[in-house]
Amino acid sequence: MPTPPEGSTVPRNRRMHDPVPFLLAGTRVGRYRVEQRLGIGAMSEVYLAVDDSLGRRAAIKVLGSNQVNNATINERFLREARALARLSHPNLIPVFEAGQTGEPPRPYYAMELLEGGDTQKLLEERGPLSSAVVALIGAEAANGLGEAARAGIIHRDVKPANLGISRHGVLKVTDFGLAKSYAADKSLTARGMVVGTADYIAPEQARGEDLDERADVYSLGCTLFHLLTGHPPFRAQQGPSVKEYLEVMRMHLTSPIPDPRADVQSADPELLQSIASMMTKDRNRRPTFDEIARQLARIADRLGGELPRVTRQLFLVTAESVAGTSDVSPQDARKQRSWPRMVAFAVIVAAAVALALALGR
Repeated sequence: MPTPPEGSTVPRNRRMHDPVPFLLAGTRVGRYRVEQRLGIGAMSEVYLAVDDSLGRRAAIKVLGSNQVNNATINERFLREARALARLSHPNLIPVFEAGQTGEPPRPYYAMELLEGGDTQKLLEERGPLSSAVVALIGAEAANGLGEAARAGIIHRDVKPANLGISRHGVLKVTDFGLAKSYAADKSLTARGMVVGTADYIAPEQARGEDLDERADVYSLGCTLFHLLTGHPPFRAQQGPSVKEYLEVMRMHLTSPIPDPRADVQSADPELLQSIASMMTKDRNRRPTFDEIARQLARIADRLGGELPRVTRQLFLVTAESVAGTSDVSPQDARKQRSWPRMVAFAVIVAAAVALALALGR
């Protein structure tokens, strides 16, 4: 672990059962001075840090302790940093620095701190968003994802929590931890392996097929549906988590797109048409990101869309998450790392592939 400066202590308000932060307040990482941990997830920890020479705050993402010896996860973490570093776009989160820290060394990278929260937190704070706001979110997300696609990068996990908001109210696509380059090492994600979040997963992604940016188009459509209605497009009856997961995946494969007007009668018709086109099960019929961005920008302009920020303070509680983190408590993080969850995941993957084959893949 990096040696903290003399007098550094773990914050008194940290709960006794929380894992000790890998980086303590005052620790130097590259040119940054760590202030506090912001969030902890199953794969990484994120810290609030300051570049004293520039007076700039940043978020430092460090690989989690349980993943240090996992070569595949290490490579995915480094690939995320490389993917973000290759891109420069107003709607993508920039990386300032990357390297190794601690003993044994862990990879880290410093990125922009998104002080406006994310669209998941916005939804939790304000409820379903207006058509004007959803159209603007969609237009800016499509611009960012389109730039990534032109660089040969597929996100593969587009969802509300991965659409961050800057302090100036600009949307930033974040968390490229599952991103895959068209030229990436195929051993990292074998054919038939299902990755992504079930609520927003494209049919071809659920079947474990080779992917391109059209899978991100579908996931963005599901995300906009969620932001507009307050819930994901497909919901299974409550039951065992594995059964719910598989049922939602089945719906993405076979069920017609629900009508958002069942929840939001005042939804803009042109916006609904755009979301439906993005969620078409035949990926050959989905619009491109450029087409989506142009159409949604027109709708946002017509409706007067403006992207709000989360109004509550994000940096008072150490368990808060920011861009690049899972909004997971330390207790939940430990549960995610336990062997029963790993067994369940293996069952999910196997069952998902079997389900796809049964549906006539």
